[in-house]
Amino acid sequence: MINNLVRIYREKLGPGLMFAALAVGVSHLVQSTRAGANYGLTLAGLIILTCLVKYPAFRFGSEYAAVTGKPLLDAYERQGRWALLIYLFGFPLDMFVGTAAIVLVTSGIFKNVFNVGLNDITLSFILLTSFAVFLVSGRYKMFESVTKIVVILFSLLAIVTAALTVPEISWQSEDLIREVVFDQPTILFMIAIAGWMPTGVSVSVFQSLWVCEKAKTMNRPITPKEARFDFNLGYISTIILALCFLLMGTALMFNTGIEFKPSPAGFAAQLIDMFARVIGNWAKPLIAIAALAVMASTTLASLDACPRVAGSVLKQLVPSLKIDESKLHIIFLITQIIGASLILVFFMTSFRTFIDFATSVAFISAPMLSWFNHRAIFSNEIEPDLQPGKFLYMWSLLSIFIMLSVALYYIFIKLS
Repeated sequence: MINNLVRIYREKLGPGLMFAALAVGVSHLVQSTRAGANYGLTLAGLIILTCLVKYPAFRFGSEYAAVTGKPLLDAYERQGRWALLIYLFGFPLDMFVGTAAIVLVTSGIFKNVFNVGLNDITLSFILLTSFAVFLVSGRYKMFESVTKIVVILFSLLAIVTAALTVPEISWQSEDLIREVVFDQPTILFMIAIAGWMPTGVSVSVFQSLWVCEKAKTMNRPITPKEARFDFNLGYISTIILALCFLLMGTALMFNTGIEFKPSPAGFAAQLIDMFARVIGNWAKPLIAIAALAVMASTTLASLDACPRVAGSVLKQLVPSLKIDESKLHIIFLITQIIGASLILVFFMTSFRTFIDFATSVAFISAPMLSWFNHRAIFSNEIEPDLQPGKFLYMWSLLSIFIMLSVALYYIFIKLS
């Protein structure tokens, strides 16, 4: 039995847990906890519904890569160069704004753990540079090994802590699940929660690249069954963890008068104290290191995926380009670090406002990317018996309609 578990860990798990590593960061530690602190369990339905709506788009990315051995970007190119250009139009939001939001939270936890006196922007730049060096030296295999361990350990810690907070909740409280007043601030907060829940749809492209890279490290193709198992495990774990942080925010901050600190370091201290209140102060160093490790893995996942995607898009748009793939990766990695740092320097005025903006804008490109993924998996390139069934086909179309409606409404609010 132990041998079978080890084999599953080594061979079956990988891209799905890396997906979880990228997801279990800002959306979970920050947004899910805030949702519980501000609204109790009221937004649990929103979290579950959002994950269900996005499920087809994410699954299609993993499945397409397993069936064809190619990343989603190849499918986009087959649909027309315009599809690649549309993806490229929204990509800077992931590469620069998304990375800036992730590393900002990471720097706050780092400051809390090591009591560093540097300001958030300087520390963020140092962390990005250090993580980039790690990636360039170790590349995918080391990154995957570290990520799997971090995600599994942190998931267990979060689940245990959430379970221990259940007695803290006042289940008789009428406000615990209350009627939502759909005024503009509430709607914008709900969109901010949903935008990166469990993460942005653009990560489906990252997921497909990780599946292809996993196949290279194993020296054999990943079967569709293996890809589905790995992805579903990672996806389900992100939903469970999102609900765990919602539960913790509800138990320890809802109706207590405690408000989120307006700085990354202040929020990090609150997050670590929240765990410690339940488990005990003896576990504070363990909790702090675990929180830092999961945010570090989220930052690493972003730094690993964005340059890969940027390099792949550039090569597809400019086939005559002769730059070596590894050099192209480093060029875009440096560009990502500089761009994310500049975003923090010029646009980061409020921690909460910046995080909400970064998570909300993910909805703008979500419906189009979901449509591209839908067309990819149901294209003539995929044999009919390898395509998802009718139920998932209709589920995907309904999801695209819902995401399009939310995106248009968000744009309307911002322009009005």
